[in-house]
Formats: sequence, structure tokens, C-alpha cells
Amino acid sequence: MGKDRGRGRRNFQSKPYNKNNWRGQKKEHAKHSNGNIHSQPRNRAPQQKCTLRENQVGITEFTNAEIAGFTGILKSRFSDFHVNEIDTEGHVLQLNDLKVPKIEIEPVEPSLLDEWREKLATVIDETVWQQIADLSAAKYDAKSDQNVDINVSSLTKEQRTQIHHLVKQLYKSKLVSKTLDQQPEQQVPTAEEQKIIRISKPKPGRSDNRWNFPHDFVCFLVHKVNMDTSEVASTLANRLTLRPSQVNYCGTKDKRAKTTQRFCIKRRTPEAIANAARGMGNVYIGNFSFRPDTLKLGDLKGNRFRIALRHITHPREHIESALQSLKERGFINYYGLQRFGNSASVPTYEVGVALLKRDYKLACELILKPRDNDVEFMRAIREAWWENRDSAAAAAKFYGNKFIEKKLLDGLATYGENDYAAALRRIPRNMLLLYPHAYQSLIFNRIASRRIKEFGLKLIPGDLVYVEDESGQEVKAPEEPVLSAESEEIVEDDLDGDADNLLEEESIFKRKVRPLSAEDIAGGKYKLSDVVLPLPGYDITYPNNECAAWYEEMLAEVGLSSEQLRHKEKTYALGGAYRKLLIQTDDLKWSFRRYSTHEDTLIASDWEQLKNIEVTPEPAESEGEYTALLLEFTLPTAVYATMFLRELFKQDTSTASQMQLEQEEISKKLAQEIPATDAEAQTQPI
Repeated sequence: MGKDRGRGRRNFQSKPYNKNNWRGQKKEHAKHSNGNIHSQPRNRAPQQKCTLRENQVGITEFTNAEIAGFTGILKSRFSDFHVNEIDTEGHVLQLNDLKVPKIEIEPVEPSLLDEWREKLATVIDETVWQQIADLSAAKYDAKSDQNVDINVSSLTKEQRTQIHHLVKQLYKSKLVSKTLDQQPEQQVPTAEEQKIIRISKPKPGRSDNRWNFPHDFVCFLVHKVNMDTSEVASTLANRLTLRPSQVNYCGTKDKRAKTTQRFCIKRRTPEAIANAARGMGNVYIGNFSFRPDTLKLGDLKGNRFRIALRHITHPREHIESALQSLKERGFINYYGLQRFGNSASVPTYEVGVALLKRDYKLACELILKPRDNDVEFMRAIREAWWENRDSAAAAAKFYGNKFIEKKLLDGLATYGENDYAAALRRIPRNMLLLYPHAYQSLIFNRIASRRIKEFGLKLIPGDLVYVEDESGQEVKAPEEPVLSAESEEIVEDDLDGDADNLLEEESIFKRKVRPLSAEDIAGGKYKLSDVVLPLPGYDITYPNNECAAWYEEMLAEVGLSSEQLRHKEKTYALGGAYRKLLIQTDDLKWSFRRYSTHEDTLIASDWEQLKNIEVTPEPAESEGEYTALLLEFTLPTAVYATMFLRELFKQDTSTASQMQLEQEEISKKLAQEIPATDAEAQTQPI
């Protein structure tokens, strides 16, 4: 099975990265383009045609449309985009310590050991200590029981721990000890279970495998390069014989980037984790620590971004004016295109609408519908199912079980080709929630655009803000459920409690916000960045102004209402949530630098800083052919950096747009290179 899986992956691998070309794609040289230097690479147009654009998901407005944008290439190389997680205490996480903690026996003063032995003399007398010493000196014998059992039922946990410490200190790795529960020999109904400490001779090559670290959960930083968070987690899980859901992290990070984030695993030694990560290309781990509980999705304050935008051609004064405006006004907190999938023909919110309307057949067909931008193997599977409706045959074409399509096809094959509702339940709940949440996100984007378009950046009576506690701090409700397509768990309130408690929770949730009055606005205490907009739901407070009607209007466009979001299937029910309308970046920093080639490294990653690997030196002003804009800023969790950049560019930041801009730069470069080549050829003798 393993070999088959490997062959399957190789069959569908993308082409290797070519450092001489951006995004690893071949340039269309003149000899391959019939002399037309502006010809486009093959398959470029279809990919742009079917790729989702920002205006298709309600992203249309700017906080300062008067200031013109400028052109910059985002992620020309993955080393141009760096993300460092910020923990709940506000610390920017950086990989800077590669030490792997090992189980160490902390030394104990001899006087303290003597004191422990004296206090334990009633349980372990000199005869027992002699038996332990003899066992330590004996050779290992697999055919005999080499144990010394001590009844410690009368001792406290602290005293039992002292015995374990004594054995460790006196005999090191020659003996191991563990506490066991044991039934008494005479079976008396009222007899209590006994506790014994068994001291034994370890097998050759084995040592004490008791957990000796401060807490059960091992946390560590993962610095990854051009790799999905889920891929790192699943590989570690596989090598540590764990389920993917047992490798926890706070949120997914960009693939095409260099990112640092915290992971957490229960009761796997740092050494085992380090060994599991060894050999994973472009993955580095370190900064080990221990905690009493696990990490959950959403356990972070935000992310620190360091971004290089290449091919900056506008005057610096204009760019700095745009940056200053963004710093002062902020940007609209839209959901970015990542929220809606990468297909214009089947955006994820359409599946969400079908689920909310209980049209499970349509939802399944949309998930399995062929689309132009599929990778080859997925396109073949979708087309085969669409034509033949043989779910078992289509499912058999997959390698592995990580795809939503595979899980859905397995469900159809198991429950019947027409039992769409049951088949959907084979998809993990948090994965299914991605679809209705995408529809919520679409409504939020459209409401935010209309709110800015009709009222600008001014406050209006009825706008919602979070209420304040006695200390004047905002008492926030969850802005949105935190979920991940890769994990089997979702972080949100459990709705399985009794009805009375549920109603109380709903009431508390609604009291987290309040509408602004005309007096509040006149007082000048609030600004637009304090305003929250609801995500539609059956348990939400809508603004106390005309914006409230917009929600019902937009829901009605697809035949829904807020009350209908109280779905009979609890999985698809949407209670609603709140999200800030604007985000301000008070810590925004920027600088300009020159560079000579597209392969120059402009930002030092955590790994490069740790290993003192220098980035490409900046050339002299007269030598650097290109200019890059270097940005550094912090964003709260669930806020999209692409929406920050969109406010600067004043143009679509979709993959299709960026690829088109990049191709234009390639064509310009080739146009400059080819005349020079022709001139050289003309000087050569015939």
C-alpha cells in the first residue's frame, strides 16, 4: 500500500521549482513563440478565466479611494512572504533555539535522600533495600521475574514520588520503577484496591520510560518553507503513530511563504518529535516547552507579517502617501478569496447555500462537479463520477483519505447513490462548516461594501460596538467560529446542552454588543474601527438602523431568512457572530531597497537569522535594477493580509491578477533581453 501511494504521488507531482524562473514556470522564449515575445504561456488564459475574483465575493470598496494605488508583485518568490504567529500573551514567536530537552534526573542532595529513607523506613526497611541493591547488581535474565514489589497503599502520592526519586538517584538506569494498582489476594467484597511500586530490571537497551517532563503536553515551534500546515501535521502524526487530530496547532498558515507557528503534542518526547521531523525538507523545529493543556484552534492573538513587494515602479512619495493613509484610516476587514475556494464556477458559498436550504443532492453535485482549474487527477475523478455516477469506482481512484471528495464518494458508495444527506455526514463536521461559513462571509463582505459605499467612514446611530466591563475593556463575543479543514475538531460552543442553558447562552451572546446612540457619536469616544458587523444567523443582534434590512434582503435573494438559519441539522445551523468592520495597523513599518535579480533574497527568515545566513546584499544605487517595498505589520487573528495589500494596490489581489502582472514583467524583461541578443548576433561573422 505504501509503495502504491508513493507512485500515485509521483504521478501527479508538479514540476520542480526552477530558480531561474518565477513560480517555477518556464518562460516563453522567442524560439517557442514563433518570434512573438508577448505570447502567453500555455494554459494561462483558462486558469485566469475560472479563477475567482474579488468583486465576485463582495470585495469592492476602499477606505481611501481618492489615493491611487500602485503596482507591486506579491509572492514573486515564497521567500518574499514571512508570517510569525503571535501567542495569546502578545509574544511574536521566532525559531531561535534548537535544543531538544531530554529526560534528566535532577540531582537531589544526599542529606535529603537520607531523610526520605528514614521517613519511609516503615514501608521499605533495610531488608527490602538490600533486595533492591541485589537486583541492581544482578544480570538481566529474561526467564525469571526480576522484580521487587512494595506495598505502598498507605503512602501519599508525594511519598510514592519520593520512592521513585530514590530509585532513580541511587541506581540510575540500572533499575526502573512504576506504580501499579493490584487486587488483594483474598477476594473480600469490601477490600480496597492496593497500590504497589514495582522495581524491576529493565531490558537491555531500555531505560525508564516513565513520563518525567513538567507537563503532559509538549509544545514546539515549526518553521516551514513553502509547505501546508496540514502537511506538516499529518507527516508528524504518521511518524509518531498518532491521528492527525492529535497534532494540534492554533491556525493554518500560508503555504507559499516562510512561516513560524506553535504545535502541541501530548506525551511524545521532544527527542521523538525531533526525530519525526528529521528528513522533512524545509521544516525546522525547536523552542520546546511544556504546558498542562493542549493548544486549540484560535489560541493566538494574531500574526506578524514581513512582506517584500517586488517591481515597485511608482514614485516613493506616492507610495508613502498611500501607506500613511492606510495607517491612519485602516482597511476594510473583508474575508479574502481563500475563504471561497479557487473556482469561479463552483465557489464554496454556493455549496453553503445548498446545505442551508437542505438541498443535499445539489450540495453533493456541486462538491463533485468538474471544474477547469482542477489538477489532472482530480479532474479525471470528477468527470468520471459526473458521467457514470459510480461513487465506489471514483473513490477507488484516490490515494489517501484526506480529500473531502473522497470522503463524500465513500459515503455515497456506502449509503447509496441517492442518500446524499447520509453521505455528507462522512465529511468531518468542521469541513462541512466551511461551506455555510463561506456564505456567511459573502454576506459580511457585501454588507461591509454597502455600508462603506453609502455612509463612508462616518458613524451612524444604530451601529454596533462591543459593550464594556467595569474596567472599560471591551467584552467581546466570539467574532466567528474558529475552524480548520485539516483538523477533526472545531472550536465553538457545544450545542448539546439542555434548552434552558442554550437560551441563556443566546441571551448572553446578544448582550455582548449594543447600538450607538446619537449622543455616543457626538461624544467622540467611538470611531469606525470600533464598529462590528454581524455575520448572519438566527441568534444575532443586527444593527439598529437600515443596515439590518440589508441582511434579510440578501438572504431572500437565495430563498433564505435569518430564522431559516436555525437549521434542523445542528451541523448546518448558524447562530451568527460578530466581526470588526475596519482594521487599523498602528505598528506598520516600511522601507525600500534595491535588488539586481529576481532570485535575490530580500528578507531573512527565522532559520537564516538563527544560522547567520546573510540575505542578498543590497547593490549600490547605480547597480540595482529593481526596487522592492518591504513591509512589516501585525494583524489580529482571522484578518487577511491580502486585504491590507489590496488597500495599497487599489486593485484585485487574486492569484489570476498577480500572475498576469507577473507575466507582464516577464515579457518586459524578455523584450529587453532579446534585442540585445539580436545585436550580438549581427556582430558575429557569417
